[in-house]
Amino acid sequence: MFNQGLSLEQAPPISVPFRFFLTAPFFAILIGIMFLVYPADVITNRYSNESIAVAHLFTLGVLSMIIFGAMQQMLPVLAGAIIKKAKLFAFIVHTSLTLGTLFFAINFLNANKLFLLAAIVCLAISFFTFFLVAIYLLFKVKYLTSTVNVMRLFAITGLLTVIWGIYLAISHFTGNLNSNHFNFVNIHIILGIFGFASLLIIGVSFQVIPMFYVALSFPKNLQNRLPLSIFILIISYIAFAFLDLDFYIYKILFTIFLIIYAFNALNALNNRKRIVEDVTLWFWKISLYSLVIAMLNWLFVPQDSSYFLTVLFAFGFLYSLLQGMIYKIIPFLCWFHLSSKGYFNIPTIREIINEDLIKIHFYVYILSLVFFILYGFFNELFFNIAACLFILSNILFLINCIIGMKKYTTILKEDSFQTFVQS
Repeated sequence: MFNQGLSLEQAPPISVPFRFFLTAPFFAILIGIMFLVYPADVITNRYSNESIAVAHLFTLGVLSMIIFGAMQQMLPVLAGAIIKKAKLFAFIVHTSLTLGTLFFAINFLNANKLFLLAAIVCLAISFFTFFLVAIYLLFKVKYLTSTVNVMRLFAITGLLTVIWGIYLAISHFTGNLNSNHFNFVNIHIILGIFGFASLLIIGVSFQVIPMFYVALSFPKNLQNRLPLSIFILIISYIAFAFLDLDFYIYKILFTIFLIIYAFNALNALNNRKRIVEDVTLWFWKISLYSLVIAMLNWLFVPQDSSYFLTVLFAFGFLYSLLQGMIYKIIPFLCWFHLSSKGYFNIPTIREIINEDLIKIHFYVYILSLVFFILYGFFNELFFNIAACLFILSNILFLINCIIGMKKYTTILKEDSFQTFVQS
């Protein structure tokens, strides 16, 4: 993920991505608490206010939080797009995203439109600030790679997702829900799932998998054509969403595209050039297998309830992969910033966060997924057990992240060999 020419001047301060990474587990813990507080049948009803609150706590507080933190590291490194005044930019995006997410959830739990208005303002500030700057910088990049091209598509679909989301929020605020409301909701969901989340993950994995895991590179044709095909499919869906058409063909095509990606990613990971045990691979593989199962579920299982699809796609695919990615990003950034400052007596990347601690987190998280799935076949007890395990897994995730960052700050307080470096 990080090019060989990376210098400390290109990278943003380490506090920029870290503030986002540390905030995400708190929102995940809040989601787990809501799972315990509200009845399972209410939380799993996609039309309930509680379910909408949980969905946006995840998409805004967890998913967007991690993506925004990672992107502020990736933009200067992968694309050469340097954000000026990175600390101020991060403060605006992070603060407004945090407040906006909380206000949005509170509104749906208490039906107070003042909170909804505050959420609209905060989220608009956060997302428009991020995406307008990202689009401006990405379209100035002269040296184009497949990852840069995907990041452009991600930024465009992300901006469209925000526009649709703000329109829907304003509609709720004014009470003006017209006959096309659910069409707009479906467009917002398609943009968010396949554009904002999936496109970025696909594009970044083109770099992450070969470089972090010494794995096979993705085929060039796949890198160039698959993201563009998904983007065109999304735009096509928007164009025809208001027509009385059978959209099952879109399910088929989205399923085919994402399974092609998952197959190639698994092939790269399973045929690594250097076979070394790495617990973060477990997160990736669970994520990719969950993606395949989720897409087949969406295609072939009648969606009277979207419960299984939500668990498999959101927790199985998206969150598993992002946790595995953070476990790679945090140690690398700690090592990189310390070595760039002239510190030599520093642990290796794999020593910054103890792998045994990561394994414990992985087992607890996977166990929570198992119990979430079992709830679909049995009773609410399984859902409550899953919620407790989910909370515990995110506490462990947060602790592990803090351990990595604490090692960085501890070493930073020591004397470095700056004199030797400067000579």
